[in-house]
Amino acid sequence: MWIDAAEVSETPPSHHAIKVHHLMCMELIQFVTRVSILLPEIEAVRPGCSGTEALCRLNSEIDKAKTLYQHCSEYSKLYLAFTGDTILSRCKKSRNMFEQSLNQVQNVVPVSLAAEISQLIAELRGVIFSVDPSEEEAGKVIKELLHRYVNTTDSAEEYAFEAIQVAMWKLHITSLKALSIEKRSIKEMMDRVGEGETTKRRILSIFLKLLNKHGKSIVTEQTHKEDSDPFYNQCELNSH
Repeated sequence: MWIDAAEVSETPPSHHAIKVHHLMCMELIQFVTRVSILLPEIEAVRPGCSGTEALCRLNSEIDKAKTLYQHCSEYSKLYLAFTGDTILSRCKKSRNMFEQSLNQVQNVVPVSLAAEISQLIAELRGVIFSVDPSEEEAGKVIKELLHRYVNTTDSAEEYAFEAIQVAMWKLHITSLKALSIEKRSIKEMMDRVGEGETTKRRILSIFLKLLNKHGKSIVTEQTHKEDSDPFYNQCELNSH
């Protein structure tokens, strides 16, 4: 499911680039930045075997966090919403690993540096990750749709238009440009899918099929609503 570590750039993506799970990613970016700033000071102390092991874990966790928020910047919005629970779990695990490793390092560095680490640990403990309600709703609709595809194609086809419409609206795929970007993201993901990832490939194929079949009409309907109702845009803004 994750991007290969070799694909992850050193510079984290702009917060504007994050497509889905924005708040969770921004929390991760903040802590990755803070930890990265402290790393040279910790390394300069030469913290011994236990400290060195903790440093290795910190570096590994930084790479994993970068992978995660690059994932949320490049992948399909539909797929990111579908995997929201997994991403939430990964964010929580990352926070816990940062805390565990920093706790270990804290015991083998000078007092002044230990105080900085202690403050960062306290902030980590205070972070509560959660999936955005709109994205969570989109994820539930998508899961139900895929469940119907697995169990009965007829039922899925009847439900498909409504489901993909709700998901697109919740994920702000409401213009032809946004639709084009989403379809391109799905195709790029399919190009990266490994030979053994048949389930993932099938899910992406379903998304692409539904967008090709219904996407343009859904976007057109959305555009018509915005053009015909002068209060529509304001209501939409107030609902987010």
